[in-house]
Amino acid sequence: MRPERGLVKGIPKWLIVTGIILLVIGSVVGAAWFYYQKYIAGNRWKPLLQAQLKELVAKSTDSLYHIEYTDFDLNITSGNAVLKNFKLVPDTAVYNKLLAKHKAPDNLFTLSVKELSIKNVGAKKAYQEKILNIDNITIDKPSLTIVNKRLPFNDTVKVGKPKTPYQIISKVFKQLKIDTIALNDISLNYINKSNPVTKRTAIRHLDISISKILIDSLSSQDTSRFYYTRGINFTLHNYQLATADSLYYVKVKQLFFSTSQRCLILDKARLEPRYSKHDFFAKLGRTDDRFDLSFKKIAISNINLQRFLRDQILYAGLMDINNADVEIYTNNAYKTGKRKSKIGKDPHQQLQKLALDLRLARLNLHNTSIKYAEADATSGYTGVINFSNTSGTFFNVTDDDDAKRRNPFMLAHINTWFMDAAPLRVNFKFNLNAKNGAFNYSGHLGKFDGRVLDKLVRPLAMVHVKSADIDRLDFNVDASNYGGKGMVQFYYHNLNVDLLKKDTSGVGLVKQGFISKIANTLIIEDNNPDKKGNFRPGPVSLRRDPYTSFFSFLYKALLDGLKPSVGFDRKTEGTVNKAIEKVSTLMDKIHQFKENRKEHREERKARREQKRQEKEQQKQQDQQQKEQEKQP
Repeated sequence: MRPERGLVKGIPKWLIVTGIILLVIGSVVGAAWFYYQKYIAGNRWKPLLQAQLKELVAKSTDSLYHIEYTDFDLNITSGNAVLKNFKLVPDTAVYNKLLAKHKAPDNLFTLSVKELSIKNVGAKKAYQEKILNIDNITIDKPSLTIVNKRLPFNDTVKVGKPKTPYQIISKVFKQLKIDTIALNDISLNYINKSNPVTKRTAIRHLDISISKILIDSLSSQDTSRFYYTRGINFTLHNYQLATADSLYYVKVKQLFFSTSQRCLILDKARLEPRYSKHDFFAKLGRTDDRFDLSFKKIAISNINLQRFLRDQILYAGLMDINNADVEIYTNNAYKTGKRKSKIGKDPHQQLQKLALDLRLARLNLHNTSIKYAEADATSGYTGVINFSNTSGTFFNVTDDDDAKRRNPFMLAHINTWFMDAAPLRVNFKFNLNAKNGAFNYSGHLGKFDGRVLDKLVRPLAMVHVKSADIDRLDFNVDASNYGGKGMVQFYYHNLNVDLLKKDTSGVGLVKQGFISKIANTLIIEDNNPDKKGNFRPGPVSLRRDPYTSFFSFLYKALLDGLKPSVGFDRKTEGTVNKAIEKVSTLMDKIHQFKENRKEHREERKARREQKRQEKEQQKQQDQQQKEQEKQP
C-alpha cells in the first residue's frame, strides 16, 4: 500500500481541505478577538489580523499554501462573519523545493470559495478558554482542483506519522466544535498527471452537509463518530460522464451518500447510447451489443464505510434496484469490421474485472423490464424477446478473493413474464472462479399461446407460427464460454408452422407453401407427448460461437433443445435442409420454366402482332397504288 499522499493518511481529500478551512476560521476568530481587544481604538486590527492569518496558514501547511480574499467582515458582538472570494493557493516555488528534497506530496490543491459565512461564533470563549464553538458554517460555490502526480519516492520513503486534526489546531485551540457545515454547489476538478497522457475528471453541483464536528484530544477515539463528525451527507446533482469508448453517457439525476445512514442512493441513473441504433453500429463497424439502461432508483445499504474509505473496498449488505428498463440490441449485419470475441465477457466474468473490490450479500431487483432485440442479416428483420415485471434476488455478488474462497458461487432467482404471455422462473448459478465462465441456468415457463413466438422466430429462424398451444417448458443447461449441454422438456399441442424465405424482390418474407406442407405433414410433430403418450425430450448440445453474446447464447441453447422436441433433430434437420435445397432448386427450375414459357408466348404474340401490322401496312399500300392507277 502506498504511504500518505496528503496531510493526513486515510482521510478523504474533501476533509483535508475542510480542515484547512476550519483552521483558517479558527485563526480568524481567535486572532480577531485578540486584536479587537488590543487595537480597537486605533482601528489597526485588520492589517494585523491579515498578517496573523497568513502566518498561521503558512505554518500549518509548511509554507506550501497561502490564502487570498477580497473582503472579510467580522461582527464580534453577534459572532457572525463573512469571507468573500476566498482562495487557498499552492506556492509552486515551495513545491519545487520540496520536490528536489523528495518531500513533495502527490497531490496539490487549489481552492476558491465565492462566499464563506459563519453564524454565532463563541468568540469570547475561543479567546479566553481556547474552546471554539460555531453554530453554522455555509460555504457557497467552492471550487476545488486536485492535481495528482504520483512521485516514486513516496512509495519508498517513510514520511513519519502524519498529524491528526487535533494536532493541527492545538496551537490555537484545545477544542473545536461546529454544529453544521453546508458546502453548496461544489465543483471538483481532478487532474491525473501520473500517466503519459493527462486525464481530467470533473464533478459539478455537489452539496455536502456535515453535522456535529468535534475535534479535541479524545474525539479521535470516539468510535461512534465518522472522522470527528456525527454524519456527512453528499448530494450530487445532474452528473454526466462520457465513457472511454465515446459510445455512451453515464447520467445520474441525483446521487445521495450518507455516512450516518451508511447508504448510497442513485435516482434516475442511466447508461445512454450517444448515437441512434444505425449510427451506433456505423461508428462501431462490427456486430456487438448496444445497451440502453435506465434505473429509477438504486440503493445500497449497510455499507462498511471504514473499509470503503481506507481500502477502497465496497462491502455492503444490500443493493435494491427499482423500476429498471433494460434494452439490449445487436445487429449481426455488421460483419465488415473486426469482430471482438465474447469469451470471458459474460456478466459474472465482467464482475471480476471491476477495479473496485466489491462484496454484496444480496441484490434485489424490482419491477424491471428487459428487452433483447437482434437484427438478422439474412431476413432483414429484427427478432424481439421481452421480459416484463421482472423481480429477482442475487446472492454473493462479489469479486473479492476472500469471499470467493469461502463461497465461489453467485446465485440468482428471477421471476418474470415472458413476452407478456406467461410466467417464467429462471435460476442461475455462476461459478465466479471458473476460468471458462461456467454457469448453470434452469427454469420453468408456464402455459401460453405459442403464436407470440412469431416476434422471435420469424425474423431469426424464418419460421411463422400459425398455431401452437404451449403447455409448459422446463429446462436445465450447464454452460460456459464455449458451449452448453443440458435438457429441454417442451410440452405442447396443435403445432403448425410455415417455413419462410426472403422474397426474390428483396422486400419481405414469403411462405414456402409446398415445403411447409411437407414439413407439417411428414416432419414436425403436432403434439408432445404424441397421441400415444410418447414424450420427446430435447437434448441441448450447442457449441458457442465466440462472437455470440451472453443473452443471445441463452435463447439459442434453448432453441437447440426445442428442435428435437418438435421432431426436428439434427439428423432430420440435415435431411430436411438437403430436401429443401433440392425442392427449392426444383421449384426454381419450374418457376424458371414457367417464366421462360411465358416469355416465349409473349415473343410469339409479339411476332404475330408484328406480322399482322406488316400485312395491314402492305394492304394499305396496295390500296393506295390501285387508287393511283385509276386516276386519268
